[in-house]
Amino acid sequence: MIVLLISIVAIGLTIFLYYKSLVLAPLRILAIILLYILITGFVFSVKLKKETNPPVLLVDYSTSMTRYFPIALQEIDRIDFPHSLFFFSETLFTTIPEHSSPSGRFTDITGAISKVNKLRPSAIILISDGNHNFGESPLSIIEDIDIPVYCFGVGSESQRDQAIIDVLYPEYAFTGDSVKIEVIIQSQGFEGGNGRVRLKSGQKKADQNRSFFLSDIKAKNKIDFWVFASKSGKERFSIYLAPQPGEETYENNEFEFSFNILKNKIKVLYYTEHLSFNTKFMLRTLEQDNHIDFHSRAQISKNKYLNLSTNQKRITLPALNEFNVLILDNINLSKLPWNNIEKLLQQGLGILCMGTTQGYTHFWRDVLPINTTDLPIKGNYKIKIIEPFSCLVPGDDYPPLTYINRVTGVKENTVIIAETNHLPIIAYRSYGRGVVFQFNGINIGTWHFLHLGMKQKNILLHLIGDIIRFLSPAGKNKRLILKSLHKDYNIGETIELTLQSFDRNFRLTGGGDFYIEFDNKRIPFFEENKGIYKTSFIADTSGNFKIKASGKLNEEILNSNELEIIMSTIPIEIEQGLNKEFLLTLSVKTGGKYLSIDEIDTFKIPVPKRKYIFKKIDFDSPISYFIILCLLAIDWFVRRRQGII
Repeated sequence: MIVLLISIVAIGLTIFLYYKSLVLAPLRILAIILLYILITGFVFSVKLKKETNPPVLLVDYSTSMTRYFPIALQEIDRIDFPHSLFFFSETLFTTIPEHSSPSGRFTDITGAISKVNKLRPSAIILISDGNHNFGESPLSIIEDIDIPVYCFGVGSESQRDQAIIDVLYPEYAFTGDSVKIEVIIQSQGFEGGNGRVRLKSGQKKADQNRSFFLSDIKAKNKIDFWVFASKSGKERFSIYLAPQPGEETYENNEFEFSFNILKNKIKVLYYTEHLSFNTKFMLRTLEQDNHIDFHSRAQISKNKYLNLSTNQKRITLPALNEFNVLILDNINLSKLPWNNIEKLLQQGLGILCMGTTQGYTHFWRDVLPINTTDLPIKGNYKIKIIEPFSCLVPGDDYPPLTYINRVTGVKENTVIIAETNHLPIIAYRSYGRGVVFQFNGINIGTWHFLHLGMKQKNILLHLIGDIIRFLSPAGKNKRLILKSLHKDYNIGETIELTLQSFDRNFRLTGGGDFYIEFDNKRIPFFEENKGIYKTSFIADTSGNFKIKASGKLNEEILNSNELEIIMSTIPIEIEQGLNKEFLLTLSVKTGGKYLSIDEIDTFKIPVPKRKYIFKKIDFDSPISYFIILCLLAIDWFVRRRQGII
């Protein structure tokens, strides 16, 4: 409003000051108006009628159309309204060899529609069997299409087939769990009735049968099986569809899979050579963890050991291969009573080393993530968290440590979780199939005691429990599992992958951000259910490929197993029958209509609604400023010539 008043005043002053030569006043007035428009940012909008071109006719020229293409050409010749004609398979073209048969190996309906949509036709007429198999789904670009698509279906609707198209199951279960197995079955070409699906396992009592409806059009059924995990180990299963007469193929009626049944508790052995204030807190913490089968031994003299839970004296130690995790607290590494630690570590044993550490051997210097000396040092060592782990969070305050082992270096491939005075204090590294975790604080019990004094949660219970689950040889089973229903694909085929993420207890957990890198592209996963992710991409290069998933789960970096897939150059286009469901969906969602091919000669394009576009005229450009300058310059020049100024 102020700008408007100033402009009015400026125009008034122009008239008052230059009333003797009002013929020149419009020059300044026009300059002021332009300046006002620029200052206020005013934009003119002009409503224009949107011009459209004649409809476009898209004809599928892929190999799956071979039997029906001559029929489609005959029907096209009867069309009497103006139109542009295009053919397509994996690409778009305007002409085909005379008297030729379709030769395109793939059907890219998305690409064809996207390209002709740029021609601004009044409508798109699609003649196809609807078996899109190259590029992204046409349904993903519907929002970008503002014209109707009229689909004319070509092909047989009576194809008979039933197939297992997906099986969802957890990679891990625990003894005593009831495991859900979801089987997705697709059927088409049946007049009704029921199909039968059987789940067969190594345990005959687990065999189950279910029925499902057989459909005339392409439709999916989800069948749920529940299996009781009675004993640990790998359990194998097979799924069979009872064959139906006249099926196109029986090769998709079977599927085999397996999952691991884990023991519910992790067997942990705590061993110390010197009972300390630290021992009391460790025992209390480990005995409270319901996920741990805890055993403890303390050396009281040569070849004599004390069971800290029962206070019974023993002259022998349990075999180390019975345990998943070994905790070493206040020990002399050169005098450990087991001689197979290296072998078991290579096989997956987890080790937590803490307290005072002496008697370094060549093996232990090679294994431990933090190099230390026999001499502990006293001080006030404030902990700084570098990498989040369990309840340790960067930025949080933690009580200082009084004693640490003197640090001389860090091994390669070591993950440092916390440090003090730029010295690593909590770290881990892999060794063979096992993991060695090192807490270089001697008084962790005191640390815990002080932390409780700060009115914090029971940090030791959470931290030690998570360390043990992290170290357990169950960790050799990946916590990120990548799967594909098939191993062999053809170029142009859509590859669908499933990913499962698990917490340290090997229960499904969600919220991860994962991806695969393939052909110099990063392809993300999308979470469909808790801990279950899906992604898909098109195979466009032949060869053998190894792929794996990576990413973060609650700030923890995880990598999946490696999956090998084979992509061949064999044409995948075969006659698959009419995908009427897809064509019907495409036409309805774009405001078009679905019809059969024999209706095309009587088809009349509905008169399209008038469409308008608003074109904005923005004065904020260098030209506007140049015009203002020219107007003022002309005004000044003329007035000077007339001797007015």
